[in-house]
Amino acid sequence: MTLRSPRVRIIGHGNHLRLRTLGDWEAHPIEALRECCRAETALEKAMWQTVNTAREASHSWTEIGDALGVTKQTAWQRFSGGLRHPITGEEIDREGEPEA
Repeated sequence: MTLRSPRVRIIGHGNHLRLRTLGDWEAHPIEALRECCRAETALEKAMWQTVNTAREASHSWTEIGDALGVTKQTAWQRFSGGLRHPITGEEIDREGEPEA
């Protein structure tokens, strides 16, 4: 039996959004961690791009904070500077791949 590499898929929408794991996570825990990290980086980029779009559309930091479930100050502190990797803190190119 061939064991598949761990993969993450996001399915559904709204209150039914779920994370589905595929492959053998127990046999390949390090690869599973890498997959989680890649997914987290992709979601972080999507949030940065969406916050940027909201700001360009003249939405306030209060509106953005409300959408994220945080205060306007917390939203501003998180998204007003450079995009950083959520685990390593390294700067990430907003358009391309994370810097090595």
